[in-house]
Amino acid sequence: MLIKLSQDKKIKYLHIAIIIAGIIFIALNIFHSNLWFDESYSVAIAKHSFSEIWSIGANDVHPILYYFVLHIVGMITNDNIIALRLVSFLPLAILGILGYTHIRKDFGYKTGIIFSFLVLFLPVSAEYAGEIRMYSLGMLLGTIMAIYAYRIYKEQDNIKNFVIFGINSLLVSYTHYYGLMLAGIVNLLLFVYYIKNRKTKKEGLKKFFIIALIQVILYLPWLMSFLKQLQGVSNGFWISLTFPKTLIEIISMQFTGSLDITIGFIFALFIFTYITYVFIKYVRQTRKEIETKSAIISIGIYIAIILIALIISLCIQSILLYRYLLIPTGLLIFTLAFIISRDTNRYRIITVCIIILLMSIISNIGLIKNNYDSSNINYLKYIQNNIKEEDLILYSDAISGAVISTYFDNQSYFYDKQHWNVEEAYKAFSNMKIIYNLDDVLENYKGRIWLIEGNTSTLLEEIIDNTDDCELIYKETYETKYKNNIYTIELIDLSK
Repeated sequence: MLIKLSQDKKIKYLHIAIIIAGIIFIALNIFHSNLWFDESYSVAIAKHSFSEIWSIGANDVHPILYYFVLHIVGMITNDNIIALRLVSFLPLAILGILGYTHIRKDFGYKTGIIFSFLVLFLPVSAEYAGEIRMYSLGMLLGTIMAIYAYRIYKEQDNIKNFVIFGINSLLVSYTHYYGLMLAGIVNLLLFVYYIKNRKTKKEGLKKFFIIALIQVILYLPWLMSFLKQLQGVSNGFWISLTFPKTLIEIISMQFTGSLDITIGFIFALFIFTYITYVFIKYVRQTRKEIETKSAIISIGIYIAIILIALIISLCIQSILLYRYLLIPTGLLIFTLAFIISRDTNRYRIITVCIIILLMSIISNIGLIKNNYDSSNINYLKYIQNNIKEEDLILYSDAISGAVISTYFDNQSYFYDKQHWNVEEAYKAFSNMKIIYNLDDVLENYKGRIWLIEGNTSTLLEEIIDNTDDCELIYKETYETKYKNNIYTIELIDLSK
């Protein structure tokens, strides 16, 4: 006997099916042990104690909550790389689930389903689901904060909502400085709302002040480290602001994945053209309703963060980097989901979702091929099979050299010829020392040294020019599919 399901249950099962399929989809490319520089830094700093992470992190360009989480997972799993990747995967999976548990309840089933779909099936999600960085964690915390800010704004200003809002506001601020900007803007908007309605919202205003004060007090210890950081790391801050490249990257970030950036840009323009059409035709008329206001405010906050980062970049120090915008991306996705859900033409919605799905499948296939390609481990296999315990590792290219330092325990040296002022931050790499003169390593040394370079041999050439007894044993350039990294491996012997 067939059991007939109600329309409501069919919709719920469809939503759950999308979430399960999406979680499997973003997990397909994460089960590998490749690293690139930023990931190697995450792995290295997470091996330190909590107090060491705090002191070293004060000289990095991000706060330390994510590294604390990695440290805990590392202790449990013996620093298993795949386990560390799951720290990025799980927040995205949970964010997709929030479409069912929270967005659906607050904004209706259509917005909830589309939100979950976009979170899990935009090309950017699969790209960053397994990256050992703090972006997906910040994205989750920032979105939860925004959800509970909305519930407070919708006159559900009970203690529970304020506590959840305050905790996530503080945590996202401790995760990334874009998270700090996001939390600051959302807190400011709530403050303005309560001041504007102070005669009728006295109790809510009191609760907000208490939560805001607690946040400030608990963030003060890191704020002192942040001020110290501003003085200490500016010389080593590498982000450059280039137009129109930066603008193109920002617009296409969510839609590129492993696709060519031009295709991602065209894809993004298509989606935003469709969104603009739906907004003008269907949503604009309801702009004074609280749900529509929240969508407009969400995209407004996203744009405000870009503008703040742009102003800081032009006036002080360049901080505008497309992947940092993953932190407030939950707000952008919510706005997209809300507007798409208001389209009255279901076939148009299905068509747009199919296009997004197809583009994401193509992107994820590319990621899977790149992440699991055998070229990614060939250089490691050679070193692993030939390195001796007493060998040294020396590199002038931190992008490639630091990765090797993470995989091997041999004493490593970073030849900081450009004086990047990263000595304190690079204490994350326990087996690595920074030198500014090659003689600090080469003078009176007898033995083998592994030179790690990018697509050059300038370090080898400099050593040959300054030593009389350098024997070149091995030299090979390895091109990898993972992040398109290039490693030039050179083994020299100074025993003679």
